[in-house]
Amino acid sequence: ERILFVDDEGAMVNLNQKRLERLGYKVTGETDPSEALELFRSDPIQFDLVITDMTMPRMTGDRLVQEILKIRSDTPVIICTGYSNRISEARAQELGIRKYIEKPIEMENLARSVREVLDEK
Repeated sequence: ERILFVDDEGAMVNLNQKRLERLGYKVTGETDPSEALELFRSDPIQFDLVITDMTMPRMTGDRLVQEILKIRSDTPVIICTGYSNRISEARAQELGIRKYIEKPIEMENLARSVREVLDEK
């Protein structure tokens, strides 16, 4: 299964890309949400799941999710966030986000969440 992982911190992208690849997923990491959106737009069926950070410069995670879901409404999305007064788990669900993960991202939680979301399809 193919995952698009978006976080403005390169270290977070690298760490979680490696974690997910060890679990057998094919992962494309992006640090710029606008570039991630263009990549998704260029071939919307190339990804089985999108995982995004919430707080990023130029485009927040919730905005990225809204744009992705306009392109392909059935795209499974997981959002990761530290404290944010912009989004809650309930608000994430209203936006069509399948899973809400609080940072720091623990490996076990990430692995379980990805599998749950992909198996929901």
